Amino acid sequence: MKRFLGRFLQAVGALTLLGLALGAGLVLTAGWWLRMDDAPKKADAIVILAGDARRAIFAADLYKQGLAPVIYVSRPLHEPPQALCDQGFDCPRQEDQMLRVLAAKGVPLDAIRVYGRDLMSTVEEAEQLKLALGPEPKTLLVVTSPYHCRRAKLILSGILRGREFIMSPTPYERFDRLWWKHQGSSGAVVSEVAKFVFHFLGTPFRSHPAAAN
Repeated sequence: MKRFLGRFLQAVGALTLLGLALGAGLVLTAGWWLRMDDAPKKADAIVILAGDARRAIFAADLYKQGLAPVIYVSRPLHEPPQALCDQGFDCPRQEDQMLRVLAAKGVPLDAIRVYGRDLMSTVEEAEQLKLALGPEPKTLLVVTSPYHCRRAKLILSGILRGREFIMSPTPYERFDRLWWKHQGSSGAVVSEVAKFVFHFLGTPFRSHPAAAN
């Protein structure tokens, strides 16, 4: 019995060390595997996932290249810095910032579709995008941050089945493969790896009930 218990504990210890080594390896190489950079091509629509407004700059570039006739922009949950808002500072909604960037880059208003309301996660964006698109379009150019591409495609592919996703990270947002050498990249990796773990082990943050299939 003691021999069996000893071997069992050794096996558990070995598996724990293996898991830690694999986890460390995934974190260290996150600058490579988080990113997906598909070659842009003709699509039915461009989708800007909620986040940094620099995503809208690249979406406008793709639109002006004639790669898609319409751009979809979501309405994420608005959580402004209330203390600054109370002092009279500008506290625009994120989708309004996106729309201003698109307009400044020459995208006409009738080529923009705004969808959803107070969306709290990529999962909610995907669910509401499915409702907004209907059965069409089938090919989507997805613009997001470089570090968000892998998880975004995983979520979109699971919810919007039967569609092709061309992941097009904005080049206007820095993300270093050697992420530990750049503060912004480091923060992005820590946050994104944690969200990956939460995606597989937990449930997404929600501001609305799950959309019907």
